[in-house]
Amino acid sequence: MNGVLIINKPQGWTSHDVVNKARRILQEKQIGHTGTLDPLATGVLVLCVGKATKIVRYLEADDKEYTAEMQLGSTTDTQDADGKVLETRAYSSPSIGQLQEALNAFQGSIQQRPPAFSALKVNGVPSYRLARKGTLSEHEKRPVTVHAVRLVEYADPIARFTVHCSKGTYVRTLCADVGERLGMGAHLISLIRTRAGHFRLEQALTLEQVAERAAAGQAEQTLIPLSEAVSGFPALTVDDADVRRIAHGNAVSAPPGFAPEDPRAPVRLLGHDGRLLAVARAREGSLRPEVVLI
Repeated sequence: MNGVLIINKPQGWTSHDVVNKARRILQEKQIGHTGTLDPLATGVLVLCVGKATKIVRYLEADDKEYTAEMQLGSTTDTQDADGKVLETRAYSSPSIGQLQEALNAFQGSIQQRPPAFSALKVNGVPSYRLARKGTLSEHEKRPVTVHAVRLVEYADPIARFTVHCSKGTYVRTLCADVGERLGMGAHLISLIRTRAGHFRLEQALTLEQVAERAAAGQAEQTLIPLSEAVSGFPALTVDDADVRRIAHGNAVSAPPGFAPEDPRAPVRLLGHDGRLLAVARAREGSLRPEVVLI
């Protein structure tokens, strides 16, 4: 069983909880996800099943979209509603314009400090474990990109907004930073991931739906084929001789005129049946497999 499964993660579950449940439902040990969602969050969680685990790195680099709600006037140690309240501040309610202006200040390429309570590894240890022990040094800021952020609803003290951002962006940290800019503090109270790469919430299944389909013998039909999962990459269909070369991890010649728009982009190498054989990179007139899926 090989392919990509789009799950609508339930609130209160860790991403690892979802992976474990999917393993039991599908009776498949080889399952991984392409980007952690905190227990508070719901929405799109992309699972790679079987050979699809080999393409995780290509999918986890994709942009994400979220709908978030933040509460003004209080901060927590985790920057979200699951944490301990650190401070509650008196404040004058900001206007819609002031809120949007504060959000806009974090649009574009920015430096963001990852939260202490996160799955980010420090010398192989999850950051949240060190934070609980009080032995974590503050994370260094790192570059992320907020492509777009828009206020959609505001009823003080709750503000709802949408955000389109790069991999590695913490929306709860964005809430905390916006709260500090406004001088009143803020924390995340709800988060829905509505898109990860080209996978959207409308495609997502609940774990209950997956279990029902598996019980009906339709588990494999729930999976998105490997080639479709990376459909944004340019594709080249190869002949039988090249299939044998690819199976041994060898490069194949790029045909005359084959020139991807982005020469650095991964290339899908397909069989005549449309099956994904490998993901390769173009180099000096040849295509060298990075991941072989045969």
